[in-house]
Amino acid sequence: MTSPLRRIAAGLSLLAAAFLLVAALLPGDANAQSPPVKRAAPTSKAKAKAVRPAAAASSWVANPAVDGRDAYIILDATSGRELSSDQPDQLRHPASLTKLMTIYLTFSALDSGRLSLGDALPVSVSALNAPPTKMGLPPGGTVSVRDATMALVTRSANDAAMVLAEALGGDEASFAAMMTSKARQLGMSQTVFRNASGLPNREQVTTARDMARLAHALMRDFPHYYPVFSVQSWPYRGRTLENHNRMLGSYEGADGLKTGYTNASGFNLVMSALRDNRRLIGVVMGGNSAGQRDRMMAMLMDQGFATASTMRLSAWTNIRKPPSARYTAANFDPSLVLPESTPRLAAHAPPLAGFTAAAPASAPQTEQRVAGPAVPPSGEGSAAPNGPSIGSWVIQVGSFNDAEAAQLALGRASVALSENQRLTASASIDEVQMANKTFHRARLTNLSQAQAVDGCKRLEKKKIYCSAIQVTAWNTPNAR
Repeated sequence: MTSPLRRIAAGLSLLAAAFLLVAALLPGDANAQSPPVKRAAPTSKAKAKAVRPAAAASSWVANPAVDGRDAYIILDATSGRELSSDQPDQLRHPASLTKLMTIYLTFSALDSGRLSLGDALPVSVSALNAPPTKMGLPPGGTVSVRDATMALVTRSANDAAMVLAEALGGDEASFAAMMTSKARQLGMSQTVFRNASGLPNREQVTTARDMARLAHALMRDFPHYYPVFSVQSWPYRGRTLENHNRMLGSYEGADGLKTGYTNASGFNLVMSALRDNRRLIGVVMGGNSAGQRDRMMAMLMDQGFATASTMRLSAWTNIRKPPSARYTAANFDPSLVLPESTPRLAAHAPPLAGFTAAAPASAPQTEQRVAGPAVPPSGEGSAAPNGPSIGSWVIQVGSFNDAEAAQLALGRASVALSENQRLTASASIDEVQMANKTFHRARLTNLSQAQAVDGCKRLEKKKIYCSAIQVTAWNTPNAR
């Protein structure tokens, strides 16, 4: 080789080495610790291809509707009044804030009897293969609902989210659809869920305001479970699962809720704090680091408390106190042993719409028609051997230890809906046997989906909290 050729070859080698060095230094989408690479806006053909969800971080494609990361909102929890915000309604990626909805649906399943804290849920291959962070589930084994839930609260475990999703939805995609449906019921109008964990998916989006609504719903609907969000560590199989939310130990009055991070979302945090009998909810999305995010949240919450003190806002009270919650946060104590008679979730059980109690036995219902002006049920009347029709919808206003409480709740709901002359429903109380106890479900039955959803919204405006549920053979044994 002549001398000029040698020089050319050497130059090409140097260029190739420089190119490889630059490529190695560029951040990749598969690396969750790196900032995302900015991409050109996709063409119409590229947009058509990009509609399908990304299967993994390595195939991540930016969602053009998410045009930033920074957003925040601070609310007074009692009144819902906004104290400060920046871009609270702009789409953002939730990351592990997604798990707040997984937890919400788990709490709902516990209260309805769909799950019990001691249920042993099977660990699937999908759960074992979930990307970190994980709680470390045993291959081919099981995990209790209690441990899986607390692993979400503390370690933000993706394998635990998968186990709960499969238990409640049959598979993660079906569970994600249930999550999105519940989001709509809670007023989270811009949120779409595609998985139970918050792992990267371009179509999984939310807003700071929607996440504040979810935090508020957790406090409103499950005040008896809410204290679990302040647990800073949880023992599991000889290990300690530490809570990622450092605000619990550093900010006065902080008692929950959840952190989240992917390189597309930045560092997210939903939290609540109680000071001087006033509770605020804060959401910060898109922080550059966990420390920067926490400092920003502390500053915003301080400002929020200062602003609230100058306003005529009501003191905080638990918005909803179910008269007969099956469990409380104390039952999450790992030293407690639940009875072996606690029903186990059948591996082949179909997913439930609304997570109402799966009853191994059911007593005859007491039923009364509600048409126009409603009459509270008396508890006496003819048995309803057939029950509501499969595919119809019901409004469930609670599950109670005694029939009298169920009758009172159903009466309140019936009277509250009496102004709607178009509503025709049956008022019924089911007796459901769960864990050697009898629960009384109060329901307005045989409604259309629109009637159930609209009726539930009307009731919640009157501070009567309820669930709109579609009837299946699984969730109503006497359904016809």
